[in-house]
Amino acid sequence: MPEVAIVTDSISDVPESEQERLNIVVIPAVVTLDGETFQDGVDLSRTEFYQRLPDLQTPATTAAPTPLVFEQAYERLFSQGIKKILSITLPPTLSGMYNVVCQAAKPFGDNVRVFDSGQITLGAGFQVIEAAEVARQGGSIEMAVERAQIVKENIRLIAFIDNLEFLKRSGRINWLSAGLGNLLRIKLLVEVADGVVKRLGQVRTRAKALDKLKEIAESWGPLERLAVPHSMAPDRAHDFASRLEHLCERKIITPEVTTALGAHIGPGAVGIIGMKKTN
Repeated sequence: MPEVAIVTDSISDVPESEQERLNIVVIPAVVTLDGETFQDGVDLSRTEFYQRLPDLQTPATTAAPTPLVFEQAYERLFSQGIKKILSITLPPTLSGMYNVVCQAAKPFGDNVRVFDSGQITLGAGFQVIEAAEVARQGGSIEMAVERAQIVKENIRLIAFIDNLEFLKRSGRINWLSAGLGNLLRIKLLVEVADGVVKRLGQVRTRAKALDKLKEIAESWGPLERLAVPHSMAPDRAHDFASRLEHLCERKIITPEVTTALGAHIGPGAVGIIGMKKTN
């Protein structure tokens, strides 16, 4: 058994196949729909969530689980013989998850390290997977942290938001409120980097948004990993991924993003997450 375990949350969108292969522990985020609270991916499937989203009486809200949930996960791993834990999580600028994880890690001292991914969805998930690969091969926690940091520095995430109303309701993006009436009819291009959501531009149609994403992805050069995440737009994501196959030797992942993220971006969004080749 490896001496190092990797823990993350469901917002990292690590595929179930990779969770099982690499023994990655994923703690579900919490989402509330019209007063009902669910564990992301446990009590509520992503398909059901997106089906319910347009008809909600009040906007969906999200939250981090309690520190106790993480503490119990750490204790289980230590009882199984794990010596060190690397907990890779969301940036504090985008979620309360980071502070919850830090609080949960305190009782364990140096045995639990918390790493700010600076990212969301597979922007964080690729860091998790690569760190877990190091752990599986017997690497130390220092080696796993170093690998996560290298991947973090070589991750790019760009997306277009199909319906800005959900992002407006979330209140998470301060700059979005200005001129929103004019923006509702456009497709907004955003980038996530170092825990900050930046506005890249806007286009009028989905086709133009996808063309722009393709142009950006091609500018990144050869990629070690590539994902096309989406929110209830599987056909659009799969078709778009087929246009990008020349950029990456690995199979392109097309995950439906976590409910905790979908609550803020709404249905119809598509993105690109590229990990540049590293040594």
